[in-house]
Amino acid sequence: MALILQYLSIAILASVRLLMTPPVAYLAGMSLTETLITVNAGGLAGFIFFYHASDWVSWKRPQKSAKKAGKRFRRLRNMLKYRNKVGPWPFIITSPFLSVPVSAFVIRKLYRRSKWVFLVSLLTILFWGTLSCLVFYPIGFI
Repeated sequence: MALILQYLSIAILASVRLLMTPPVAYLAGMSLTETLITVNAGGLAGFIFFYHASDWVSWKRPQKSAKKAGKRFRRLRNMLKYRNKVGPWPFIITSPFLSVPVSAFVIRKLYRRSKWVFLVSLLTILFWGTLSCLVFYPIGFI
């Protein structure tokens, strides 16, 4: 039972902060394969959960007055201009450096209809999770 709770706590930590989790897992006594599986599963599950949970978050603020509507459309126009100019790559590549929930919310907000952005984001989380496990592996020997 204690081992299951240990795996679960590492997976929950990986679902929020991906790059911080492998040193914690190694210091908890996990091997490389256990850490790889737990960190990657937690990161993927966290991204998928927060990606779909972002629909529950209300992105709209109630209108306080009719004359504020111009600011809202200007902000939306600027956000769309930035999205079309830069593309999804800054959000996809830096997703583990932010946090998994923040990157999932931003990617869902800006690229809701694009399935390939979702798949590339999952592959990026797998890549960064595996790379961080391999980089922090010598900590387990200390």
